[in-house]
Amino acid sequence: MPDRNLQCSAPMNEPGLVVVGLSLLLTACGGLTTVSPTAPSSLMSTPVAPQPSVAPAPTHAIGPEVPSGMLPSEQVITGTVGPLANYSGPCYVERYACEKYRFSLQREGAVEVTLSWQGGARAMLIQLYRAGAGLIHEDLAPRDGSPTIAFRRVSLPAIEYELRVVNMEPDAAHPFTLTLTTWQ
Repeated sequence: MPDRNLQCSAPMNEPGLVVVGLSLLLTACGGLTTVSPTAPSSLMSTPVAPQPSVAPAPTHAIGPEVPSGMLPSEQVITGTVGPLANYSGPCYVERYACEKYRFSLQREGAVEVTLSWQGGARAMLIQLYRAGAGLIHEDLAPRDGSPTIAFRRVSLPAIEYELRVVNMEPDAAHPFTLTLTTWQ
């Protein structure tokens, strides 16, 4: 039976096998372990043009896009909410005063609400209700943001709705501007 062990000095007759054999010889027999490159690789020395990094433009969207074909209608309401002592009773978690504004969608549509006020960023809260049926959306301004809340809801059914502007500071009055845009 012929010896099948790899030998460091085995003769090779084919050119492709010579390269493989030489490579195995050098690694198997421990030769040329301290060889370092004499020049950079041609692949690595080819200059690569930097690709411009284009960050996407920031979006200021406040909700999903309104479906095309709907017509907008805007209503601006100014008022003041609070202090709680000026109201017959609280309307939010039995502790806070609020002002309520009803509106209807005659067919499926969308709403966009922007509430801005004078006071701290967390002084107010906005809620969108199905009139008499339950909460759809509630929003606060970020703690370190401006005293403004904005949101958009789409695919709302044709029913009556109620917006509640809630004053989260029971002893203070906060003047506000509420902009309601409906699409139908």
